[in-house]
Amino acid sequence: GVSGSNGPAADYNATFNATLVTDDHKSGISVFGNMRDRKMFDYNKDGFSEIAPMKNTVIGTRIFHRPGYRNKLTLDYFNIREERNGGNKQDYPHHERDISESVAHDMNVGALTFEQYFRESDLLTIFASGQYLDRDSYYGANQSLSDYGNTKDNTYNVGAQYKFSINDMSSLIGGIEHTGSHLTDKKLGYPEYEISADGTEIITNHVPSTIVSDQSLSTTGAFAQYEIKVGKAKFLAGARLEHYSVDDKQADSDKSGTVFVPRASIMYDITSYLQTRLGISRGYRAPQIFDEDLHIETSGSRQVINKNDPALQQENSTSLTLSFEFNKRIGSVNTNILLEGFVNKLHNPFRNEIGEPDENGTVVYTRINSKDGAIVQGVNFEVKFMPSDRLNFVAGFTAQSSKYKVAEEQFGEKKFFRTPDTYGFFTVDWEFARNWGVSATGNYTGKMLVPYFGADLPEGTIRDAGELRKSKNFFDAGLKLHYDMRISKSVT
Repeated sequence: GVSGSNGPAADYNATFNATLVTDDHKSGISVFGNMRDRKMFDYNKDGFSEIAPMKNTVIGTRIFHRPGYRNKLTLDYFNIREERNGGNKQDYPHHERDISESVAHDMNVGALTFEQYFRESDLLTIFASGQYLDRDSYYGANQSLSDYGNTKDNTYNVGAQYKFSINDMSSLIGGIEHTGSHLTDKKLGYPEYEISADGTEIITNHVPSTIVSDQSLSTTGAFAQYEIKVGKAKFLAGARLEHYSVDDKQADSDKSGTVFVPRASIMYDITSYLQTRLGISRGYRAPQIFDEDLHIETSGSRQVINKNDPALQQENSTSLTLSFEFNKRIGSVNTNILLEGFVNKLHNPFRNEIGEPDENGTVVYTRINSKDGAIVQGVNFEVKFMPSDRLNFVAGFTAQSSKYKVAEEQFGEKKFFRTPDTYGFFTVDWEFARNWGVSATGNYTGKMLVPYFGADLPEGTIRDAGELRKSKNFFDAGLKLHYDMRISKSVT
């Protein structure tokens, strides 16, 4: 709950897991599951959700079998079903509410991995995985029938890698990998009604379903990484050569590119308990439609749709990190402290260009490349304390700056929107009695800039022009009591 709000909102969680291994340890199976039911949180008592109610169910399994002493076959599978249901009038159909922002996900993920050892410690790994996502959505207001949608995303990944141990001080890893996906998103058909002279509603037309996105993505890459230890230092150097191809059938646009992605780092033991690490790497994002772009946003009676500019180019990044890590037992307390500084320079970074609303209030956010790049830099601090095997504490805090070199046009601002300058977390786990434990968690999100186009604008402000506001700090805390029960020696 929040002070002055309509009371706290319940958030129920239930988990289970079990493991069974044969007597010869050649085969085994584990199953796990989780259920979460979070009720609606209404901060200002207006009947609309500030935090949407959510129902989430996860169930999965891992099965392994060792055909021989030096190989293993592993099968993984899990299913996630989740519903988020923001807005008001929660018991009504979506098109009968004043505002509804709802998504229902059904995700199935499977993976098959084969491992084979050669020589003394060389390891060959062959893997294949796939994911199927089916999402139903409704983002609409004012009893609209036209805002139902459905998204399907099929993704697969296959590859192999080999770890070659040269000696006790060095190793070489190389491999190939291929990923493919097909994303389709459509707006579902709906009837159009008209009021007749006698006051009754009659169907005048039926609008068919329309395709919003139809995109295929293919990525093929090869990588190699060499690691060697010399005295107190450990050197790592690697590179990945990747070719991507994006086929956007809806926009009749094909884009492709070949990217070389190197990385290197050095870790040095200053003392037996103090280490420093320096790393540099490059990365990229292909000019594709991302899954989150299809989460249509309804804000202030404006329906927001995200699209890519036809001339959008890939985004590249160069990252530099420097960290110091302290690991030592002080008295009876195992202590770990990490201090890390980072600088990430973005080339052709993505940013949104806000369009003008049409006659229906729909606004298109177009993803474009920002001129002259952007820089994300900051400091991250983490601590871990373990006074005993029954109590441990972990906390972290990050302060950063995220700015484009050139200010965007509408608000004249260089800072990233919806990106806090500070954020942090903490967790405490305490086993206070045999099999009984309590866990406390907290997440802090600092202030951030948010474009606002709602009804609560200052007098004289043009609504379509909006206003740039700074959000308040946000802190979310949770407390969980748990009991671990052993059914038998072989099943837990």
